[in-house]
Amino acid sequence: MAETVITFGGGINARRRTADVDPNECVSGSVNFDLDPQYRALARRNAFDLVATAPNAASINGFAQLINPDMSVSTLVQAGDTVYTWDGDQTFVSVGTAASGAKLRGPREHNFTLSDFVIITDLSGLETVKKWDGTTFSDLAHNLGGNFFAKYCRVYNERAIYANVTSGTATPHVILGSAIQNAEDLSAGDRPASALGFDAAWFLPMPDLRPINGLEAAFGAFLVSTERGRLFRLAGNDATDFTMQEFHVGSAVVGTEAIKNIGNDVIMGLAGRIESLSGTINFGDVESNDVSAEISPLIDKVTGWTIEYDRRGQDVYCFPNNQSAVWVLHKKTLNDPTSQGLSPWSKWTTAHPMNFSPQTVMQLINPLDNTDVVYLGDELGNIYLMEGVGSLDGGTDNITVIRRSGLIQIPDTDVFDIRGWITYRKQFAQTVTIRILYGGKSVYDQEISKKIPGAEEEGIGFYNSDSYYNDGTTVYNVGFSGRIFKQDWSAAGHSSFFQVEIEVVAPDPFVIEEVGLEFGTAKDQ
Repeated sequence: MAETVITFGGGINARRRTADVDPNECVSGSVNFDLDPQYRALARRNAFDLVATAPNAASINGFAQLINPDMSVSTLVQAGDTVYTWDGDQTFVSVGTAASGAKLRGPREHNFTLSDFVIITDLSGLETVKKWDGTTFSDLAHNLGGNFFAKYCRVYNERAIYANVTSGTATPHVILGSAIQNAEDLSAGDRPASALGFDAAWFLPMPDLRPINGLEAAFGAFLVSTERGRLFRLAGNDATDFTMQEFHVGSAVVGTEAIKNIGNDVIMGLAGRIESLSGTINFGDVESNDVSAEISPLIDKVTGWTIEYDRRGQDVYCFPNNQSAVWVLHKKTLNDPTSQGLSPWSKWTTAHPMNFSPQTVMQLINPLDNTDVVYLGDELGNIYLMEGVGSLDGGTDNITVIRRSGLIQIPDTDVFDIRGWITYRKQFAQTVTIRILYGGKSVYDQEISKKIPGAEEEGIGFYNSDSYYNDGTTVYNVGFSGRIFKQDWSAAGHSSFFQVEIEVVAPDPFVIEEVGLEFGTAKDQ
């Protein structure tokens, strides 16, 4: 008899031959599982919760948040042409208007705390730069001629730095730095030069003259991406010597929100791949790493990304522009030394109409409990909490978990009469479908359904005449609640090799710790 055990420490690996996929990993077609390198069990991802709907039910095109020094927050939501304050629950109060096609952005990186306001830019370039001080939603004051537009902003080294700007004339290839400690002093008649005061405002065009499509500050460097261009860094110390230097050729991002600081690295969405920056952020000494190698065949047609980072869960959410899904990079797995060589990726899909194709996604502080969370907004005015506490997506739809193993085979022989087991911890009653996908001489599927009873079904007394050994699904009943349980199953068949697929249509969380298999081989005869 041959034996193998399938565990769940790795994610999707679509790059290797099916026969070379690690037993901890899975292959294409697997969806909606979570990854934890310290607890290598098959667990369902968390559902996303519907937490509010804007009064006008218009598209959630933007978020902004002012974070005060005492950690109290004031949150804005753009729903169509109306801008509301939002308390994190069901209270919305209109504070202003915006162009209905605008995409307002005011994350924590836009907070100019010296003046107690958040700077709000517009990715669509339709709305002038705004500010929110917790009371008034208004145009950002400035000393430029005409209206001032900017698609991007970062507060960096005591300045507000704006990019892809317009003031009378569209200059999408220009970054504009404010004076030190004054986000509204933008008089920018000069490039940085020794004749300027160190604290003066300044501007710089991108060396490749292409439109800017991303800013990020990391590792003491200020990074700028251009559309189908290159990645540059702002070098120098102040307005006397700032310059734009080429940082990494070929790593310009695709999409308007496709570069993200994840604490110890920067993740970038490129055409058909996801890269990270690592190393010493010195010009000429930067390393680039394609962290999406394991899923590259599944994303090679992606031409744009929206990327957000969940600081609390350490998950990087990568939304492709042409797939109804989100690819999740599990940073804990990526950084875990015991998981080296295992894929850190899972793919999440949903039956809910939101379809993981949000209008807006942003990491904010939850106004209700001050935790770091990720919010999504759809075109119907709905706001969702990405990692919610409910059982169903949006409160309405089950989550279907599928996990398909690599190829299981014994060289130069056939397999038959598969017997197996699953070990699990009881949480809620579930039905697990196990499919044996035979290949080789005979190609067919065999399906086995097993019920995992939930802890709530253990309500019979301990060791009494009615429940001694019970019904074969719970042993000694209540006294063993929370223990690891095991169920056996079998599948008849004769083929050259096979894969194992596990599917759970999960209305509630579950934990399967391992799937084991024993099978006969022709060599045993």
